[in-house]
Amino acid sequence: MAKPSSSLLTLSSFLLIFFILALFSTTIQVNALGRKVGAREKIEDVKSNKEVQELGEYCVSEYNKSLRKKNNESGAPIIFTSVVEAEKQVVAGIKYYLKIKATTSTGVPKVYDAIVVVRPWVHTKPRQLLNFSPSPATK
Repeated sequence: MAKPSSSLLTLSSFLLIFFILALFSTTIQVNALGRKVGAREKIEDVKSNKEVQELGEYCVSEYNKSLRKKNNESGAPIIFTSVVEAEKQVVAGIKYYLKIKATTSTGVPKVYDAIVVVRPWVHTKPRQLLNFSPSPATK
């Protein structure tokens, strides 16, 4: 009976290690609290959460700035009321998904959806508004 060559053993060992690494790299990562890493997480007590309310004000302010730019300083701004729902997701920073209650220039209350990323280590622009639009339920 012939002995297997050492190159065949090396190849089969390499394939076994590759298979094991591939298997473990495709499993869902879970943190110590049992949550998926990178998954959205609901923020409780939104009304009393100062940071979330300040982010809501920031989103409305940035939206109003972009409206003024687009309309040559004549856009009617909306007025921030409060953040009514919020979720966060750990990405390269923290991405917040906010439902913001605001009042239009005609006094009509509306709900808007905003997405903002906070990256405190970026000194030039630590917060960035990615999206701001009327919530589908209130269009």
